[in-house]
Amino acid sequence: MTENKKFRSKMASFNSAFIAASARIYGPSTINERTIIDSYVLVGYPKRGKSRDLFSKEINTNLDNFFDEVSTGSIIGKKNHIRPFTTIYEDSSLKDNVETGTSVVIRENCHIGAGSIIGSGSVLDSGVSIGKNARVQSNNFIPPKITIGDNVFLGPCVQFANDKYPMSNRLISTFIEDNVVIGIGAIILGGITIEEGAVIGAGSLVTKNVPSNHVVIGAPARKIMSREEYDQKQKDYERSNSE
Repeated sequence: MTENKKFRSKMASFNSAFIAASARIYGPSTINERTIIDSYVLVGYPKRGKSRDLFSKEINTNLDNFFDEVSTGSIIGKKNHIRPFTTIYEDSSLKDNVETGTSVVIRENCHIGAGSIIGSGSVLDSGVSIGKNARVQSNNFIPPKITIGDNVFLGPCVQFANDKYPMSNRLISTFIEDNVVIGIGAIILGGITIEEGAVIGAGSLVTKNVPSNHVVIGAPARKIMSREEYDQKQKDYERSNSE
């Protein structure tokens, strides 16, 4: 009971943030001012190997205190809004003005740039990096070794591969450069670079590098126009809707 009070006292110490009573902040995590930590959010959650110690060691403490002791914590910037049932594992960092939807999982060693939004039900596996002002829509799974740049848009249910011969012991990297747009349900195979300003059409299967400012669609994806043409079509479409 005394140990539980100690943990509760620690939770109360984040007085410059707004933290729901049901949230849990583990380890030496930092929650910066004006950040909202909603109900049933976990911050600094220990990675898998640490929690498995509970199966093999004699540990005389409650679960919150055990996780608090073993976690290395996470860093949450200013004016973030972490919505209910989100879990942020240890050694991850979120810059300022980041938002998550509900039930987001951000695994260990992930880094998210300022102003980015991670949609409900999305999973960022370990080591994923996302730049600033990115928009990751709902139900995306982003596996390890994926790097996403600034101002990237991912539609819902985009899928990334990182293994040419599952389940091998060799994962390969994929790079999504700045200002890329990827439509709903696209599949991006591993080892690919999608260069700056490219657009991937909905449902496309991307099997090779996409050059800068190309718009591709299909399975396999092929160029259908330039980004300049795409942007003009977007403007014409928006104009026709307002008239």
